[in-house]
Amino acid sequence: MPTANYKIGESFSVQFAWNLPNGDYVRAVFQADVLDMVAEADKYIIRLVRLIAGRQENKDGELKPTDEFSRDYWALVGELVGQKLTLAYEADNGRALHLRLATLTGEHNFFRRYSDVEEMIKKRLSSAE
Repeated sequence: MPTANYKIGESFSVQFAWNLPNGDYVRAVFQADVLDMVAEADKYIIRLVRLIAGRQENKDGELKPTDEFSRDYWALVGELVGQKLTLAYEADNGRALHLRLATLTGEHNFFRRYSDVEEMIKKRLSSAE
């Protein structure tokens, strides 16, 4: 059974990796603040509060110079700061979580679920007034 290594109010680093269409990999490390926990699901509710580090590698694992980074994808990485999401307790081990590119581009709402729900609630509350 997975256990949480962090408590509400604490922070840990979380690393995400995406495989780009050209074969490159984007890896980004964020500071994640623990906002709450869903013990029944063995998950943290976290907010990505800052981008700590990032790199882009070619398909052979060689680091690319920053001037060769994909600006469009790195702009999307930067937009993840401030997002709230759930992560399994095991994600606090520092290993990269390999995600589908659709999570970065927004085609899949992995990083935006909470924002979407909070926006829907605001709209409902304002229309009820």
